[in-house]
Amino acid sequence: MEPTDDVIESARRIGIVFGAMPQVVLYRAAVDEDADGEEPDEVSIAIGDACPGPGYASYATLDLSRYPTNVTTDDGRPIRTELVTVGRADHRALADVLAQCAFALASGSFHVTPNAIVPNAVHEADPGRTTKHLLLVVPFIWPDLEILVDREEDVTTWLQAVPITDAELEFASREGPDALFSRLEEAAADVSEIDRPSVV
Repeated sequence: MEPTDDVIESARRIGIVFGAMPQVVLYRAAVDEDADGEEPDEVSIAIGDACPGPGYASYATLDLSRYPTNVTTDDGRPIRTELVTVGRADHRALADVLAQCAFALASGSFHVTPNAIVPNAVHEADPGRTTKHLLLVVPFIWPDLEILVDREEDVTTWLQAVPITDAELEFASREGPDALFSRLEEAAADVSEIDRPSVV
């Protein structure tokens, strides 16, 4: 299936951030006979090679913002979200991971805000990795990424998906996601390494 005009335009915009027009991959959600119609049937993922540098690749959703986040502004406008993440260039399964996370968020079972955690998003798409879950944070790797787009009808934000370990998930449950993110920063954790050691 060919990407829609909206997806192509989104790919062009994220391509400016990534430094080149990305490859676009369409993912379809698994069929769920008990679904109530709220789960998305597909999501488009952009893959930008050599971003933020050689040996790395960046990944971004292009149309997740079609789906509700269960969060609104103070004046009642819906807040929409797109996701971005970074990995090693040779680990293409990170596109699968981001799609899995997008489907989980778009199902409507999460309040999609900074420091939200999506359990098992890595594990379900790429089993056997030391990081199994995703922590959603304000993006900090792409300086040209416009993190918040404020429009009359809604607001669109970007969140970065950071893979975390079981021990880090337990730490965040006890101490809070802010404390975990501080630990990751203090340890200078390589968030592009899906098999990195835990910082707690």
